Amino acid sequence: MIDSNPSTSAVLVMLGQQFGCRVIANRSVEAALALLRQEQTVDLMAIDLGITDMDPYVAAQLVRMLDKANVMPIIAIADAETVTDAVGARGACFNHAVAKPYSPRELYAAFETALIRVAEPALPLT
Repeated sequence: MIDSNPSTSAVLVMLGQQFGCRVIANRSVEAALALLRQEQTVDLMAIDLGITDMDPYVAAQLVRMLDKANVMPIIAIADAETVTDAVGARGACFNHAVAKPYSPRELYAAFETALIRVAEPALPLT
């Protein structure tokens, strides 16, 4: 996850751990990208759209390019006024967006939905 706010990161880490995930919180995009370049297994990425070291949409596109299996869900954490941008044309790289202020229950549901979709086998083409 990429979030420059330590308190938000703490909530995201706690929720990720509830799913049995090893959670790595990064304050910078470059640190998160370095993990992906090292071919670390990542099941889900959450990016706060308030990050300042890189445009969050560019960050999501870079994450997508490094996701060789092209299955990792990316969740945008956005202010209420920008949440529609995150899943619209600008945010084509995001699978889901959660608006701040969010409840832990809402964030948990977003994580759960994203991880279930990854775990489901692909339907055969007919």
